[in-house]
Amino acid sequence: MATSSNVEAEQKFDAEASTPLPALDAIDGIGRVGEPASYSLEAIYFDTRHLALASRGITLRRRTGGPDAGWHLKLPHSAGKRTEIQEPLGNADTVPVELMDRVLAYTRGHAVGAIATLTTERTSYPLYGNDGHRLADFVDDHVRAKAVLGEPREQEWREWEVELAPDEADDGGDTLLSTLTQQLSGAGAKPSERTSKLATALGDSWPASKRTDREDPSGNGPAAIPVLRYLDEEVADLLLQDSHVRLARADSVHQMRSQIRRIRAVLHGFRALFEPDPVKDLEKELKSLAKTLGRYRDVEVLHERLKSSLDELPGKLVLGQLHKELEERMALRADTAMSAVRNRLNSPRYFKLLDDLEAFIDAPPTTSKGDAAAKETTAKLVNKAGKRLRKRHDEAVGAAVGPQRDKAFHEVRKAAKKLRFAAAAVEGIHGKRAVKLEDAAHRVQTILGDHQDSVMARAELLKLGTAPGVSNGAFTYGVLHALESTAADATQQEYLRKGKKARKLRLKK
Repeated sequence: MATSSNVEAEQKFDAEASTPLPALDAIDGIGRVGEPASYSLEAIYFDTRHLALASRGITLRRRTGGPDAGWHLKLPHSAGKRTEIQEPLGNADTVPVELMDRVLAYTRGHAVGAIATLTTERTSYPLYGNDGHRLADFVDDHVRAKAVLGEPREQEWREWEVELAPDEADDGGDTLLSTLTQQLSGAGAKPSERTSKLATALGDSWPASKRTDREDPSGNGPAAIPVLRYLDEEVADLLLQDSHVRLARADSVHQMRSQIRRIRAVLHGFRALFEPDPVKDLEKELKSLAKTLGRYRDVEVLHERLKSSLDELPGKLVLGQLHKELEERMALRADTAMSAVRNRLNSPRYFKLLDDLEAFIDAPPTTSKGDAAAKETTAKLVNKAGKRLRKRHDEAVGAAVGPQRDKAFHEVRKAAKKLRFAAAAVEGIHGKRAVKLEDAAHRVQTILGDHQDSVMARAELLKLGTAPGVSNGAFTYGVLHALESTAADATQQEYLRKGKKARKLRLKK
């Protein structure tokens, strides 16, 4: 069995040992109940000693018996749904690398071992619609559990479960699952308060959720609330992107660096809401991590840009084996940069940063401004970021043409990025006006991002064109340098035409 994944949508029900099965064929929309299938299942659950996975709603197990025997990793997807990733059975004592890479941002170097074993006698009934399409499975489980974490304990219980067919879950399925739940409840089934079989097995050892139950943001509520809500979501996304980088997914380094920049920009833009020292420490570490990821990302961008430029040149203008030389040079640089990324992501320093980010969000060191009314306070801080953008713009248009002007436009881009993320963090308070400001700042960031890519390309081309032994290739690099200069001038003009909106918009207090 190769690696596979699907979205899982299910509802559990409590059942006594003597409770008769509900009349499944009487449920509205169920045209036929298929022949039952019986299985004997054994599942060994894995986690750290401190239940780092369970506290985040993540399940890692190895199950034998049944049609889906193998390693299963279940990650939160959305309300009532999880993404399930499967790997072959392999070694009983060794978690597959593919799955471990997906959870290292949560386990953070702590050992993972068996915490409970569950044996289940299962009878499964496929439920079909009137058109013959399989909608879901009704499962009758008799469970025996043995927890080995902390004080060993054993227990038995019975539960029912309705799980949507994979294609129904992928298409949403909320209405169908709700209908099935209501119909079964009406037939005497009782929706369970159990979050999972593992939670029942662990009982009092089950950990508190790492997700913070925070009050909804409001204009008159504390200013820190919408910012913390945004940071909470971004850190959760950062942990997901971590696994994509470890698994070498396309564009994953770019996405992870973007998450880091969002978090850092919001901490910086709203730093007045919190005590200064914790914010400074987090900003410093986030900047360092983004720099490590940036070395690889810069190689990606530069490689693609130079390759495209070479491909677009007429063949007679490409002198020498420049395509081959470019591939070899960039491959070496990318390997070196990625090695540094992997070392950083496996370091105690990185895991401490993740701990510190979560601790900051869980117990925020707010100031009096953090407790002040959100609408007025956040508007002032976002508008301050807008003022900074206007200042950087004035400096850029007044700078001398050349490296000084290029650097000044890069500062405009960074200011636009900070404004964009600051506006995004308070959309729940300021609504459409914040969205418009975010979009306008994003437009500036995109235009000047292309300008900065051109600056980096020109610097690289200058090195290549003046390197010892470059021979006839110097001519080609010179042509590309001239084209990049023209492109940079064009992006500056585009910014001057389209960047006004971002400099004019304000949030109302």
